[in-house]
Amino acid sequence: MVEKKKWQELESLVAQVQSTLAPQATITQNERIRGQRSKTLREIDVVVRQKVGQFIIFIAIDCKDYKTPVDVKDVEQFMGLIEDVGANKGAIVSSTGFTETAKIRAKDTGIDVYRLVDAEKHDWQTYVTIPVLCDFRSLRSFKLKIKSFADFQMKPQYPAEIVLFKESGEAIGTPRALLGNKWNDGLLRVEPGIHENIRIVDGRHFFNSEGTLFEVDVVADILVEKNLYFGQLPLTNIRGFEDQVTRELFTKGFTTDWLDPVKVERNWQKVNSEEELAVKPRFMLTARDNYALLN
Repeated sequence: MVEKKKWQELESLVAQVQSTLAPQATITQNERIRGQRSKTLREIDVVVRQKVGQFIIFIAIDCKDYKTPVDVKDVEQFMGLIEDVGANKGAIVSSTGFTETAKIRAKDTGIDVYRLVDAEKHDWQTYVTIPVLCDFRSLRSFKLKIKSFADFQMKPQYPAEIVLFKESGEAIGTPRALLGNKWNDGLLRVEPGIHENIRIVDGRHFFNSEGTLFEVDVVADILVEKNLYFGQLPLTNIRGFEDQVTRELFTKGFTTDWLDPVKVERNWQKVNSEEELAVKPRFMLTARDNYALLN
């Protein structure tokens, strides 16, 4: 078995990725097509054909495995090949990108220029990240308002730690735990700022003083805090092409790396608003802190 040369492996990889993006198309490699003007056989690295209605769309793809970015001269040479073989569309895939003049010339002539994006382990493995803005909401603090319908005696203790009871004498829980559970269950407002008069318990609730139940009304004011963190989230599984002019990514899907909120808060850039970012996030992730007990 003859071992493939490096440039042949790149062509095969480009053909595989294109097959993933266009599974209904017919894709061939190193196809030789007679030029309409040159009358000679012109070899094309990857050919994509797909039937649209009664038409067959013919796309020619040139693969470049250079040590430096593809220059304008290569774009112009490919333009001549496209015209000669009568392709409906032409594209160049480079492993090292393109010079600015090459991108300008390609855009002007309608040739697409792509960089191969593949996180698999090979000579052209790409480390890919996406800009992400994390919006973390937390219950920063709270204060309690306790009103009794009769005089009662309360031993010195932190109000958040008093135990509330049902009229039957069954313990309901402490304001701290009850408020924490409401937050964890998504039953409290998450808009940043102060939210007042939040009921801790639905229905009547009581305080036990020296064995006697006294009806009370316990409400809370809560302070919700919003923190924004901006960073790059690695992609561990992705295959596709990145348009070198628009920076759009064409892929069938991807898998992100693990997102650790602790590492986000420790290592990502803390920002005040999305508007101050020079790079627009591709994704915004919103999360709410979860508390076993509120401090």
